[in-house]
Amino acid sequence: MLPLPRIHSSRTLMTIGAVGVVSLAAATLLPVSQGRAHAATFGTPVVVSGDDVSEPGIDVAPDGTLYVNAPVGVLSNIPGSPSQVYRSTDGGASWTTLPQSLKANLPGGGDSDITIAPDGTLSETDLWLGNSTVATSSDKGQTWTANPVQGPLVQDRQWVAATSGGRVYHVVHQIPTGLWVARSVDSGLTYPQQIVAATVLDQTGCVCPPGNIIAEDGGASVAGLTGDKVGGVYATSDGGVGFYRSTNGGLTFTNTRPAPASTATTNAAFPVVADAGAGKLAVVWLAVQGNTSTVWLNTSNDFGATWGAPRQLVTAGANVYPWVAYRAGKIAVSLYHSDTAGTPDTVPASAQWFESYLESTDGGATFSALQAADPTPVKTGIVCTGGINCADGRQLGDFQQVALDNAGHAVLAYDRVISGNDTEVRFLAQG
Repeated sequence: MLPLPRIHSSRTLMTIGAVGVVSLAAATLLPVSQGRAHAATFGTPVVVSGDDVSEPGIDVAPDGTLYVNAPVGVLSNIPGSPSQVYRSTDGGASWTTLPQSLKANLPGGGDSDITIAPDGTLSETDLWLGNSTVATSSDKGQTWTANPVQGPLVQDRQWVAATSGGRVYHVVHQIPTGLWVARSVDSGLTYPQQIVAATVLDQTGCVCPPGNIIAEDGGASVAGLTGDKVGGVYATSDGGVGFYRSTNGGLTFTNTRPAPASTATTNAAFPVVADAGAGKLAVVWLAVQGNTSTVWLNTSNDFGATWGAPRQLVTAGANVYPWVAYRAGKIAVSLYHSDTAGTPDTVPASAQWFESYLESTDGGATFSALQAADPTPVKTGIVCTGGINCADGRQLGDFQQVALDNAGHAVLAYDRVISGNDTEVRFLAQG
């Protein structure tokens, strides 16, 4: 049975609230300087899986083990529909599909994400629309303990982030109340603490799911309290990007703005945030305005309490689904890019899309020129960003990902369309 469409319908729901009156071009002084850093070099792409899954996420464990996760389609198998997790212990040269273990007969497959604690423990979340199945593994994914109910009912798009001591943070969009952040103290099996981090008012009426969640380790006191910093990004209906932040382990939240209101649309793709530690953050997002689709960047040095000026990062051609990683002064950005000008939903049928990459080694002051990391096109024609309302062009799902390994090299996970709706997940490592 073929996987059902990804569950991102909220991105196509009506938004209410203020209409932006500032153009994104006016929100910055200059684009990010490019071409000063050397172009990156990448090895030969490796096929992780031909399972027709999409939206691959990639994570690097403290011991260097690589993991890729990808959803199979909500309730695409009966009785259970757990999303896939793949593992590589040789730097991505070969991949193993991990056993489903106690997840096998539980629902899932809509959206998936994993996070890795400092001790190597895996925590996973797997959406089945009504709720999410959460699971944890302490043996590199060979066996899993799972729980099919996490968070409020009626969910869309969830993400997880881990610190130490079994603490895992889980964000989900609950329709219509907003973005809920939960905290676990048993490595992501149960989440007794549930707090609304960003309301519909914070999103200026945008009924849309969040970007990813991040967490900085703040340790735990004997009373069970913690100083963990927790944050995440989201689109707004007024053409901006918001950031929710907590400095007390998700007990309370405040909201700031990496991007102000504008006349662009910022909810066609997830905004994404990366954490380099010590409060250093980088956010990227897609801005669609008229017949243009550009990628933007902003940074913070105080865990999102304040932000710099938004800057254009990629302006030429058509762009979609940017992702960012940040480590030790290096900011890595990957995206699907076409040299054909336009927006993902309106490019001609001849437009070719490539897994593309650029990086900064000076904290975002300058970037290398955009390059095709994989010379083989991943898709031809439109990339529909309308969720379940799309009639065609949804094979790439809603994102691809980049991470930085323990040596600071970029590792990428992305989809390539083979034919029709047949896809493969590919892995690529920076040399």
